[in-house]
Amino acid sequence: MKKILLITSILFAILSCKAQVIGTLEQFEECSRRPNRDELGCPDLQNITYVKDTNNRLNQFVGTWKGSYNGKNYEIKLEKKLQFGNYNVKWDKLIGRILIKDNNGNTLYNNSSESDNNISFWGNNFQGRTYDMHFVGNYDCLESGDVFIETKIANPNEMTLFYNQDKDGWLDPAKCPNFSTYGSLLPTQKMTLVKQ
Repeated sequence: MKKILLITSILFAILSCKAQVIGTLEQFEECSRRPNRDELGCPDLQNITYVKDTNNRLNQFVGTWKGSYNGKNYEIKLEKKLQFGNYNVKWDKLIGRILIKDNNGNTLYNNSSESDNNISFWGNNFQGRTYDMHFVGNYDCLESGDVFIETKIANPNEMTLFYNQDKDGWLDPAKCPNFSTYGSLLPTQKMTLVKQ
């Protein structure tokens, strides 16, 4: 009788646990390209609770990357996080730490002390070979947008970066008095970084 009770208890515990339903980055990338996605969504992916990097595509970006562009020196550290986020669906994604200095060594931006849960530079998903990330710098000066990174096929130790700054938002001149002369922190033209 004790064995039956034990087995029944174990089976009940197993069945009562919510099963994790795994999808892949590739499935969600394909979903984003569907022509009718805005109307229909992706009903085949509704029950996914974990979007996994099954092919380790994010690994190519992990590490420290350095480069210079337009009088600014960049150091970007990218880290792969598994099952990341405080949401119903967890994702494997990259998070980034950015240090930007001018040519005189003055720090223009540094998010190295941000916690993982409040990070201002995080990944979304792939678009072909390009990985799409989102960046929020000085939000009061409309400094936010998508960052597209891609390693070069001929040299995987080189990565290109392009920043598409958001054009819409609410600007408070009191919080960004120098908006007319404010230059974006990240380059809006394609730049190259080298893996260290």
